[in-house]
Amino acid sequence: MNFFITVLKYSLKLLALSYLLYLKNAYLDKNKLPDLYYTPVVNSILHFLIYALGVNLIIRITQLIYRKRKKLGDKYSDNVITGLQNIYYLLIGIGLIVMLVGFFGIEFSKLLTGLSIVAAAIAIISKEIVTDVLCGIGFTFSKDMAIGDYVRIGDMKGKIIDINLNRIVLQSDDDDVIYINNTRAYNTEIVNYTQKEIRKYNVNFSLSQDRAISKEELLSMVKLTLSNYHEFVESDSVHIKLMNITKDEIQYKVQFKLNQVKPEIADQIKVKLMELLLKRIMN
Repeated sequence: MNFFITVLKYSLKLLALSYLLYLKNAYLDKNKLPDLYYTPVVNSILHFLIYALGVNLIIRITQLIYRKRKKLGDKYSDNVITGLQNIYYLLIGIGLIVMLVGFFGIEFSKLLTGLSIVAAAIAIISKEIVTDVLCGIGFTFSKDMAIGDYVRIGDMKGKIIDINLNRIVLQSDDDDVIYINNTRAYNTEIVNYTQKEIRKYNVNFSLSQDRAISKEELLSMVKLTLSNYHEFVESDSVHIKLMNITKDEIQYKVQFKLNQVKPEIADQIKVKLMELLLKRIMN
């Protein structure tokens, strides 16, 4: 059923494009259409529709072929699909500018010259916007990060839910939506926890000498905490180390490893363990 709908949709687009091309040819023959059609506005709109529909077909067919080769679902998006979508928006935006300028009957050769001057002026005046767009296109085709990855960009952490032409959208552990400009992200250190498969976590803390606990007691507390997260924690991955001992305090390190990349689960374990330790030393 989905295949039939897809074929029908692309067939209708091809028919529409063919009809528009016919109108374009008819436009050149002043005997085929009423005088109303022979105006710069109609000419410009007709050429834009042909251009837009052609670009749409090329981008959509490219995405369709890519999805089939990668065996991706119709609603699934990765960097390549998002990148193609961003290019589509960019090309349509350029087409709209050309159409609007064409309303005034400016010849295409003169239009290109004018657009190059305008583009240069816009690039100077809106340098940050242009840089954001270029960085966004770079990110969407990059293998360094993808939609769905859990990353840290500067001091912001979260799951990538969108990469568009001007910003990256993160969903934090508290379900807050964070928007980061592409230029800022490009010039900031990015840590991709998903691709690096960082599954080992540490909990560092210090206790005064009079509050010190043995490794055996600490291990028991850690195992009690992890028992509520047994489906996420690798068995026999817990290690406890005494990092440093001074006359005033003892420094501990608790290390555990998850069986999948789940930073939010690791944070929950850390909080629960610290709560248990605080309860222990307060008694």
